[in-house]
Amino acid sequence: MVSLRPGGIYTKAQLQKELETLATCGMFEKVDMEGKTNPDETLGLTISFTESTWQQADRFRCINVGLMAQSKPIEMDPDMTDKEKLEYYKSQEKDYKRRIERSRPCLLPMQVHREVLQMLRDQGKVSARLLQKIRDRVQRWYHDERYACAQVVNFGNLNTKEVVCEVVEGDITQLVIQFQDKLGNVVEGNTQLPVVRRELPRQLRQGNVFNIEAGKQALRNVNSLGKFNSKRGPRSHPKGKTWCFFSRKT
Repeated sequence: MVSLRPGGIYTKAQLQKELETLATCGMFEKVDMEGKTNPDETLGLTISFTESTWQQADRFRCINVGLMAQSKPIEMDPDMTDKEKLEYYKSQEKDYKRRIERSRPCLLPMQVHREVLQMLRDQGKVSARLLQKIRDRVQRWYHDERYACAQVVNFGNLNTKEVVCEVVEGDITQLVIQFQDKLGNVVEGNTQLPVVRRELPRQLRQGNVFNIEAGKQALRNVNSLGKFNSKRGPRSHPKGKTWCFFSRKT
């Protein structure tokens, strides 16, 4: 998570920003940065931290939150009484249960679920390092299966016995087909849109998750029509759209 690199040149403000980023990421209870000037006038930095830990969990769930607003953790006041802390935990759990009910199941197969459950059993208490391992394993499956836009964005309420992994899978909310001239300007195409649409795999339709292999298949299908000088797409858009660009033949 540290962006500083040996040999780099950094200002005091940049070092302070790095420390603040680490301290507020939710993975560490305490982070310190100590600098020492070396004989060659370079600076040696030591970053020490106390890793955050939570209670042991025995359940794992993966949910797709791509079309939902991302949840933001609420800071707990360290001066809370025991009664206030209990109410805080109950409120968090209630809010998160509502969020889970509104979410959709993710594509992650049971095999990966079982692997993550084994990680939880082997580890004991949930730690920041364990969450990092879970995130890497989940994202690796998506990227291996060519779901190029998928990423883990958050872990749910960690004060429960269940670890909930929130994933933005890359839902397609709209398919846009555009024709362009040689300069890249959007123009009216000579080919009817239904002719192009019928060559696009079903996996690229609205409501599915964007998959790069389906995009490549679409490109091969459209190439076989022989109606375009060049093609780019389909490719994903940050707002969940899938764009297909075609240069018309003149």
